[in-house]
Amino acid sequence: MLKSKARGRVAGRAAAAGVVSAGLLLGLGALGAHADTKTVTYSCSPSAGGAAVAHDFTVTLTAATSAVTGTQYTATLSIQPVSTSPFPAPVQIASGATIELQPTVSASALPAGMTAGVSTPSPIGTPLTAAVTAQGTMPPLPTATLTVTPSAGATSVVLTAKDFKISMIAPAGTGTTTTTPTALYNCLIATTGANTAPAVATIAVTSPSASPSASASPSASPSASASPSPRGTRTVFETVFASPTPVKTKTKAAQVENTPGGGAATGGGGEAGPDARLFVLTGTALMLAAGAGGLVLRARRRPVRQ
Repeated sequence: MLKSKARGRVAGRAAAAGVVSAGLLLGLGALGAHADTKTVTYSCSPSAGGAAVAHDFTVTLTAATSAVTGTQYTATLSIQPVSTSPFPAPVQIASGATIELQPTVSASALPAGMTAGVSTPSPIGTPLTAAVTAQGTMPPLPTATLTVTPSAGATSVVLTAKDFKISMIAPAGTGTTTTTPTALYNCLIATTGANTAPAVATIAVTSPSASPSASASPSASPSASASPSPRGTRTVFETVFASPTPVKTKTKAAQVENTPGGGAATGGGGEAGPDARLFVLTGTALMLAAGAGGLVLRARRRPVRQ
């Protein structure tokens, strides 16, 4: 029992982690775009004549979450019949013909007086590979691409998908001009019922940053004033002659004529006084005389032996 409960808790935690991971992936995929998908009931009147019939359509209006004033952005509009609400072709559509969608998208900008600059060209689908009989199922409708260019000063743009028309362009070789569409349906949003709210997309608008241009102007003025105009230069050539280095010569007048005082310490020689040998000889003589005198005194003091 304990093991089965522990396994159950582990399995529950793993499932929760998987759900969170999937949610994060879906959230990251939706970043940068806003899509409003709604089921809307339209009252469609056949252009060939007949009473208007109510049909349900899946309407998806996708636009960027943010825009910049003066910059063009795109939005897409997809309108497709709901499978549970049959949408027949009012007339026969030949093979090779193309279906054209003419949507109506209203746009409003805030604050009042600003413009959204929305253009809604009519998209044309790909040529049909097979003919569609009258009252047969209508081919898929092409997706419309809108361009949005908010004016300066706008803070938000609101797009609303409204009525639309469906036309057919006959293929070449049928005797009908291929550039002239043939109207098939005119569809208006129903005024009664549960699905009468149109698809809406809101775009936040910001103004472009002017910091780069403002910072560039002050930096240019100091550099212009700090660079003085160049001055002309003057080159002067001078010839310099090298003079020979004088040679010093010894002359007799430059030598010392008088021997300095100081005796032997200065190398004076004979001019310094009596020669030193005289003092040595005198000392030697005194020593010999002293020695001789000592011997004489000693000889006198000896007693006379009989």
